[in-house]
Amino acid sequence: MALDHGILLETGTNEFEIVEFIVRAEKDHHFGINVAKVREVIRFPEIVKVPDAHPSVIGTANIRQKLVPIIDLGNWLEMKYEDDYEQKKIIVTYFNHQYNGFMVDEVVRIHRITWADIKDYSSMTDFSLVETVLGVVDIGGNLIQLLDFEKIVAELNPETALKEMEIDYSRFEDRAEKTVYLAEDSQVIRRFLHSNLENAGYQVKSFENGKLLLNEFNTKVPDIVITDLEMPVADGAYVVRTLRENAQLIDLPILVFSSLASEENERKVMAIGANMFVGKPDTDILIGSIDRYLL
Repeated sequence: MALDHGILLETGTNEFEIVEFIVRAEKDHHFGINVAKVREVIRFPEIVKVPDAHPSVIGTANIRQKLVPIIDLGNWLEMKYEDDYEQKKIIVTYFNHQYNGFMVDEVVRIHRITWADIKDYSSMTDFSLVETVLGVVDIGGNLIQLLDFEKIVAELNPETALKEMEIDYSRFEDRAEKTVYLAEDSQVIRRFLHSNLENAGYQVKSFENGKLLLNEFNTKVPDIVITDLEMPVADGAYVVRTLRENAQLIDLPILVFSSLASEENERKVMAIGANMFVGKPDTDILIGSIDRYLL
């Protein structure tokens, strides 16, 4: 089943769609992934085992002329799992410039929700997955857990993780009077970017979602905005659209920094007013772009 990303949602409305799927253990566990990360859902393919791979990587498969790692999600989540793969489904994803296949027991359906629907994981009684779940959404009384697929892939393949920024410290004084607003829901990435931008000389205020960033405009208008796309409460596209609706902010530089790097997503955010789209984990491109816009 291929997903048609061209007919989905109007950009900037704070709505998005998730694919609900099931991983079975002692009970059915319902999870979700942003449709924007999914390329297609396929039956279990022919695989080739990879020597010395992570235990959760059961092999690689040739999918549409691309060699794709196949990851046993039940294994990764430390749930009960079995080696009978014949009835399994593979969710083929693309983000952080990389294809991956996640093996699950069943793909249920697609749901349209808003980022405001996402609740903190602390609202659940089972905390065994707290470090891997971004939040939960209640759909018809069924709690669907949104997994942090970027974290999973980064731990399986450290090369996809954020790399230290190469900063030109000779421009430190030039940056000292410039204020950067940063919206990023991942605490690890938010702290990483905040620290590096501050060390470079910028005045930085960081926020865990787009709503908090927008609220801060009541206090001060920054020199530039950096925003992720996937965030609870208010996403990055909503931030871009809201700021561009204010005629006084028409010249404010807005950079999107997201794992959802594709020509389609770049076109969408540029169409509603973003100045640039930088794909994670290209931190050097990000700092260089901020310097170009502000210095």
